[in-house]
Amino acid sequence: MSKKIVIIGAGPGGLAVAMQLTEQGHDVHIYEKAAEIGGRTSLLKQDGFSFDLGPTALNMPNVLTALFADCNRDIQDYIKLISLDPLYSLYIDDIVFSPSPHQDKTKRAIAQLFPGEEEHYDQFMRDNAKKMIYLLPIWQEPFTSLWSVFRLRTLRALPSLTLGNHLIDELAKYFEDKRLRLAFSFETKFLGMSPWQTPGAFSVIPFSEHYFGVFHIIGGINRLTYAMSEIIQENGGNIHLNQCVQQINIASKNITSLTLENGETVEADYFFLNADYAYAMSHLFSSQKAPTNLKKLSKKKYSCSAFIMYLGLDTTLPLNVHTVIFPSDFRIHMDQIMHKSIIPEELSIHLTYPTAVDKTMAPKDMSTLRILVPVPNNNSNIDWTKESSIMRKLIFKTIEKKLGLNNLESHILTEKIITPYDWENDFHIFKGAIFNLTHQLSQLGPFRPNKMPAIKNMKIVGGAVHPANSLPFILESANIAVRQFNKELM
Repeated sequence: MSKKIVIIGAGPGGLAVAMQLTEQGHDVHIYEKAAEIGGRTSLLKQDGFSFDLGPTALNMPNVLTALFADCNRDIQDYIKLISLDPLYSLYIDDIVFSPSPHQDKTKRAIAQLFPGEEEHYDQFMRDNAKKMIYLLPIWQEPFTSLWSVFRLRTLRALPSLTLGNHLIDELAKYFEDKRLRLAFSFETKFLGMSPWQTPGAFSVIPFSEHYFGVFHIIGGINRLTYAMSEIIQENGGNIHLNQCVQQINIASKNITSLTLENGETVEADYFFLNADYAYAMSHLFSSQKAPTNLKKLSKKKYSCSAFIMYLGLDTTLPLNVHTVIFPSDFRIHMDQIMHKSIIPEELSIHLTYPTAVDKTMAPKDMSTLRILVPVPNNNSNIDWTKESSIMRKLIFKTIEKKLGLNNLESHILTEKIITPYDWENDFHIFKGAIFNLTHQLSQLGPFRPNKMPAIKNMKIVGGAVHPANSLPFILESANIAVRQFNKELM
């Protein structure tokens, strides 16, 4: 029986839910506060240049392909995926390591830079292939209570979780060179954490990049959300932009309606929350008690934030799509961000340069460059109105020193900066923690906010819930929510 479904937020999680539910014949309405779909995976346009606001790379494309297939669509009819080779260029101390999606090429690069470690790479890939087999079912299962841990699938996977080991310790089993360990663990900053704190189970993330590859979508990752919205609208779904939800109204443990900022009331049978979870809990229930303990919510561990620069250039650069510059001591760097809540003395910089493979995001003979620098979230009380200009100068100084890109500033035609303050105030991200809740064991699986007993007719999707916050995991959270919804309808 068809239901009226309302989804708060047009991020990838909400769009994935809408794709599946419109395919099933439900009357689906998405309410999005911004003028663009995508949430943190949206398009930023400025002066003829196009940028990905948030994620700039895709891995585990099998999750995406399966989502489109479940909606009877061929993903290749909607987007063009390019496998990147190299995956990225990593500037660590005195070396530049550029791994490939072709493992034989990566082995040759390792043999040249880290003689003797190439066989360790083989072992790492073999062991993590087995780990992935055990972990995949866990990512696809709901964790609605602590008892979920005792399912047979979960118990079988426990040895692969390497409980008690942090990622950097797990990598030490394979790689002797500390620089190589960093090359297989830097991705944890996109979980908002340090590899010295991230559980060892997350070694499957670098494995998946080396096994499946890292992909760029022509036009940017934002084209994925546009493709998803096309399917929703082909199926008769509705996406309402510039419609900010002001309040969620509850009676008898059910959401009765939403109140929009324009005063309109929206009723539905069922609701899905794809807004930033902590922000929604603390801001969308102002006239009544929130359905979660706000004190406990504020005490949870949140990821770092990011200082991001979006540059439109009047030239092209000799860069790969992804370049990462490491500080001299990555552990101290992450400790300054995550524990001391100060701007690090040396920066970790991720440059995304889509023009290396994609000529559609900038005018002819020009290019776009996005520069992401992890920084503390807004628990730090850093005054970004004062620090932004200092940070900007340090970024250009570091890029010039490490990459030899002199006079980069002189080629800037257009520029936009987003600080942690902006992430919180303009994009409604709690504490500006753009990678959401951190992923230590106390905040994984059943310890993420997967279920809300105080509300019966709402499911939560996105980076705050199980399994995790990267794009493939967010899509899995949508799959889980839809399966739970369908089960309740039976």
